[in-house]
Amino acid sequence: MADGIVKTGGEAAPDAGMEAEFTALREALALERAKNEVLLEQILKTEDALLESDVGSFSDVIPNEDREFWRGQLLENREAAVGILERMRNRGSGAEAGAVPAAPARPLHNRETARPACSEAAVGAGGVDKAAKLRNRAQEIARRDGCSFTAAFRLAEQESGEAR
Repeated sequence: MADGIVKTGGEAAPDAGMEAEFTALREALALERAKNEVLLEQILKTEDALLESDVGSFSDVIPNEDREFWRGQLLENREAAVGILERMRNRGSGAEAGAVPAAPARPLHNRETARPACSEAAVGAGGVDKAAKLRNRAQEIARRDGCSFTAAFRLAEQESGEAR
């Protein structure tokens, strides 16, 4: 008998001591696997509870239809996701410095209905009519010749004698 192997009839067979040791190791491995499964279940339950807590604490920022997306984000990188959600909450409440936009210096108008302001000198001298005529003529030239509006405007100025 060498190394726990008994030779019988030319074949090597494990002896009873090794068989018992092998069985004991197999049982110990099965016990450890069962422990790992129990620990994994506990980890998953704790993780789910933490996720629900986080999603619940940001319910004012996260709409119901986006809850699953944010659960995934919190699972992947909790620190970054919590940081983003905090910034979203602060943006919504106006807590950030300068979050309140300043009133525009002049009122905003619809381009369709607003008319551009002209200087009084141009209006008094009929400048608005001249400018409109030049613009219209430049558009006609640009369509006819297929050139840029700038080139067409120069040609229209030359035709009217208003070249600079």
